[in-house]
Amino acid sequence: ALARPLGTAARRLPAFAVPAAALLGGAAVVATAALTGPGGPWPVLAALLYTATSALAVARPLKGALDWLVPPVFRAAEYGTVLALAAVAGVNGALPAAFGLVAAVAYHHYDTVYRIRGDAGAPPAWLVRAIGGHEGRTLLVTVLAAALTAAQLTVALTVLAVAVALVVLAESIRFWVAAHLGGAPAVHDEGEPA
Repeated sequence: ALARPLGTAARRLPAFAVPAAALLGGAAVVATAALTGPGGPWPVLAALLYTATSALAVARPLKGALDWLVPPVFRAAEYGTVLALAAVAGVNGALPAAFGLVAAVAYHHYDTVYRIRGDAGAPPAWLVRAIGGHEGRTLLVTVLAAALTAAQLTVALTVLAVAVALVVLAESIRFWVAAHLGGAPAVHDEGEPA
């Protein structure tokens, strides 16, 4: 929603600005989460900056020479923020809960890549909206870290990880079964039909 209004401004920026904006926002949110920890407003403010810079980064098509760096920067920022907040929470179970969330999201990214490699297109837009997108999840986790105790954050991360995993796995299974029944070949790691 933020990318549309920024489209005109983004097209006027030099080519290096797109990955630079993504890197700036991503570094800000991860560093703030790692250095200030849960319980304060700073990670939330950094997540808001990350949301704005992410919108700027995707406000124009990613076709520049360095634009391929934008998605990995988004992944590193989201995963790094979640893991940093869990690590500085200092309670048993926070890191495993954070890892569970990162694993569920990583599976979604893996599934997306293989759908695209198999010429099936990206997952449906409702799925991305349902699981919040990278900036939505990052913002949610920073808000939870600011509003909850460390023990409550662990529970919240666990619930979020389970919810994301269930939605992503259900849609993935539905898609791949339907694709197989429709005659589409499976695609393995080398990108060739299995």
